[in-house]
Amino acid sequence: MRENRGSRIKNARTMQISRWAAPALLAAALPAAAASTIVPAHPTAQQAVELRLSVDSCSFNPATVQVSASGSTLRLTQRLNNCLVPGTAKLYDVRLGNFPAGDYRVEVYSTATSTGTPTETLSFTVSDRVEIAITPPPVHPLTNYSGFWWNPDVPGTGMALTQTPGSDALFGALYRYDGTTQLPVWFSLEGGHWTSPTTWQGAYIRNVGPAGHVTSTALGAAMLDFSALATGGRVLLQTTSLAPYDDFQSWVRFVP
Repeated sequence: MRENRGSRIKNARTMQISRWAAPALLAAALPAAAASTIVPAHPTAQQAVELRLSVDSCSFNPATVQVSASGSTLRLTQRLNNCLVPGTAKLYDVRLGNFPAGDYRVEVYSTATSTGTPTETLSFTVSDRVEIAITPPPVHPLTNYSGFWWNPDVPGTGMALTQTPGSDALFGALYRYDGTTQLPVWFSLEGGHWTSPTTWQGAYIRNVGPAGHVTSTALGAAMLDFSALATGGRVLLQTTSLAPYDDFQSWVRFVP
């Protein structure tokens, strides 16, 4: 009887240890992911930098990913799921930020805290933008206004801006539905330049019709004024021909 009781206790302890050790052993058995990369590989000042992770689709939990910075060191932490079998390999891009010129180090951790030894370490260098030597130098903003904008007073309207930092390049797409034809109406902002660090001027074009049958009409000049953002105001859009779309005049950045 004593021998049987001792065997049962030993087996119970073995099962308990196995139950707690199994997730760690299974996680360790997952195939190693490919090395992460910096995108773009050679960023310039204030250009958006991403960390491209190759992850296991089962163990990776994107909701737990956090990026913190201390000086020129960036730390990515995460909390992995325990998986019985490995998932498929997937790529995830994680925004690190926009940085001035300098050298940077990225530490990737497989835990929720940045303690111990990182599972992966990368480095990248941000270089100054190359600009043509002109006196006086060309005017352009030192920030990036790219993103989605909307007028909260007029649901169903929006504006998407794409800007190349350090240059005149900016493209805008404005959209709404025409109340008469019930067709989508698109306007584009293009071919312009910065007249000040907060003011851009270019062409204002109306685009109407379904895909493959779009009619574009130049409506004149347009100006985007970002100066009021510093005091909590809206971006103002002034054009030579807004009617009948006067609700296009002011915008706030859309934050999901």
